[in-house]
Amino acid sequence: MKIDASAVRELARDRWLGILGQLAPELETALARVGRHVGCPVHGGKDGFRLFKDAAVSGGGICNSCGAFPDGFALLTWLKGWSFPETLEAVAEALGLSESGSVPPAQCWRPKREEDPKVLERLRRTWREGLSVSHPKADPLRHYLRRRGLNPAILDGTRELRFHPKLAYFEDGRIRGRFPALLALVRDAGGKAVTLHRTYLTPDGRKAPVPAPKKLMSVWGQINGGAVRLGAPRSLLSVAEGIETALAVREVTGLTVWPTLSCTLLERFEPPAWVTTLLVWADRDRSGAGERAAEALRQRLSDRLKVLVFTPGLPIPQGKKSLDWLDVLVEYGPMGFPFYRENLAA
Repeated sequence: MKIDASAVRELARDRWLGILGQLAPELETALARVGRHVGCPVHGGKDGFRLFKDAAVSGGGICNSCGAFPDGFALLTWLKGWSFPETLEAVAEALGLSESGSVPPAQCWRPKREEDPKVLERLRRTWREGLSVSHPKADPLRHYLRRRGLNPAILDGTRELRFHPKLAYFEDGRIRGRFPALLALVRDAGGKAVTLHRTYLTPDGRKAPVPAPKKLMSVWGQINGGAVRLGAPRSLLSVAEGIETALAVREVTGLTVWPTLSCTLLERFEPPAWVTTLLVWADRDRSGAGERAAEALRQRLSDRLKVLVFTPGLPIPQGKKSLDWLDVLVEYGPMGFPFYRENLAA
């Protein structure tokens, strides 16, 4: 399979944090603390590894034992034990590229490498251990939603979310505690379940006191193009980045809203074939990442369906990095939301 390495390198620039998060879940702690020392994903310990401060651009990092890796290709080759061609292929897939290096309209290919059956078993076991979100033991989740400004009743009938009463939290390969957690089932573009997203909580409904309270498990298959399917898809579908943002939009509008979990995955989202109108409820970030991802998604899909992007029209509060639609709901209520139906008729 021939891949244009120069094209992949150019497109990966400024996107490495998302690429590394997708291809190497073992870098979760390092990605949450870019530029700071954390446990090495290979050797363990407490402070033997760090991503470079410019990791978003370069993808590079350094291990105290093995030395520096100047870019994401070198880092992944070391971390995963891949050859360079295998790494190039995996990065190209994460970017949603075709063999020529261009972005295809509605397809992805996957690297020719075997999946680890242990990953699938861990995913299945964790999901089986989860309880219905309406279960009496799910009080920590209901408390959490209320603290965030959401009505817990918004979860009624949701099958793609579960509550785990005591989920292990791993750091540096060791269990650092067990916490209540929200489990979200992530499906690929074709609807196949491929991983779980976890939100670790405290019994009284706060985010757990851990370095990364929101984490993806290892992926079984291809996450690119997928989302958490909160509700059955119809011809009109909405997408957002975060789960709580999606629930906020759903609470106000009554629409089916699927969270993609990150701006990188939002950009690569692939709607089902029967969707004719897609509403994108974008985050407003100081970096502009959320808006750029939403606009890239709109441009990629606009020749196939109607795509409308809604971004909060309010300034980002002092001291905050972003503003999303849950923030709008909390601050202004439903009146802060656009009259989206008028835009549909335009």
